Amino acid sequence: MSDGILVVQSIRTLLEQQAIQALVAVQEDQIQPSSLDLRLGARVWQLQCSFLPGPAGIERKLGRLATASHRLDRDEPLVLHRGGVYLAEIEEVLELPEGVWGRGNPKSSTGRIDVFVRLLCEQGFAFDTVPPGYRGRLFLEITPQSFHVAVRRGDRLGQLRLGRGQPGLPTEELRARQASEPLCLWSDGTPAPVSDTPASVLLSVDLESSDHGPVGYIARRHMPPVDLQRRNLPVDRYWIPLAAAGQEGHVLEPEQFYIFATRERLRIPPDLCAELVAFDATKGELRTHYAGFIDSGFGWSAVGDESAPGAKLVLEIRTHDVPFLLEHGQPLFQVEFMRNEAEPDVLYGQQGSNYQMQGLRLAKQFGEPSR
Repeated sequence: MSDGILVVQSIRTLLEQQAIQALVAVQEDQIQPSSLDLRLGARVWQLQCSFLPGPAGIERKLGRLATASHRLDRDEPLVLHRGGVYLAEIEEVLELPEGVWGRGNPKSSTGRIDVFVRLLCEQGFAFDTVPPGYRGRLFLEITPQSFHVAVRRGDRLGQLRLGRGQPGLPTEELRARQASEPLCLWSDGTPAPVSDTPASVLLSVDLESSDHGPVGYIARRHMPPVDLQRRNLPVDRYWIPLAAAGQEGHVLEPEQFYIFATRERLRIPPDLCAELVAFDATKGELRTHYAGFIDSGFGWSAVGDESAPGAKLVLEIRTHDVPFLLEHGQPLFQVEFMRNEAEPDVLYGQQGSNYQMQGLRLAKQFGEPSR
C-alpha cells in the first residue's frame, strides 16, 4: 500500500470492513474525493472551557467541565450561543487499520460562518489529530464566534481525512508541477511562487473587485441564529459588504470577523489534495483560515481541461488585540500539497458543490448579495 491520502474508493472499503462505523449508516454524499464528512451525534455538552482529554479521557474531563448536557434531535434544532464552548459526540466511530492516521478540519461552510471547530479523540493529546490505528469515538469541540448557530443531529461541521506515511509534496517536485502544470495561478495566468520551508505556494488577498462588487464582508453581531439547514438567508441582515480598497487598504478591527478571497486561483488535479498551513505570526496578529483541507478536483475541470481558470480560496480572517492594515496583494498564508494514494473515482464538484470555481463566496446558508 502506497503512502498518501486515502481516496473515495478506499474510504468505501473501510466502511465495508467496518473500520468506520456508525449506528446511522454513512450517507454516500458524506464521502468526498479525499475526505469524509463527519456528522453530529446524539449528545452535546456545554463546557466551562476548552480542554484536551489526555490519559484521563473525555468522560472524566466532562464530569469536571460540563455545565449542561443536551440531546440533539433530527428535526428540532438546538441553538449554540456565540462565545459558548460546546462538545458534541460524532456519529462515526473509528477502528482504523495499523498505519492509517487521520486529521480533522472544519468544513468550508463552518469556517465561513465563524464557527471554530476542532476534532478530539477519547484520550487525545492534540486537537485534529487521530493517531495511527486509532480505535474509538470522536468528538467535536464547537465555538460559535460571530453568530448563534442552530444545529441538529446529523449536521456536518467537520471533516476527516485519512492517510498513510508522509504524503507531502517536496519542494523540487512542487516547483516542477508549477512550471509544467500550474496548481496555483496569478490572475494573468502565470504560476504563483513556491516557498521552500515548508514546500508550499504563497497566497495573497484580493482587495480590488473586477466586477464592481464587494471585495469582502464583515460579520454583523447580535443577529438571529444561523440555522445550518436553512438556505437563502438575507445577506444584508448578517453581513456588511466592503468596497474595493485601492491603495489605502482596509483597517481590520480587533476581534471582528471578515471574509475575503485570494488573488490567486487553485487547480487541484486528481492525484493531489491540499491543506492551508498555519499563518506566520511574525507577519501580523491574524488568524487567516478555519477550513484547512482542499479536496482533489477543486478548481479543476471535470474533463481535465488545463485551460480551466481555477477557483479562488475564501479567506476567513480575524485580527487580535490591535487594528491591522490589510492591503491588496498582501501575502497571508501558504498552501501545501499532498499526494493521494491513487486517483479518486470522483472529483470535487462533479456531483455538485456550492464552492467549485468560486470567487468571493459566503457560506451556502446565505442567498445572493444585493447589488
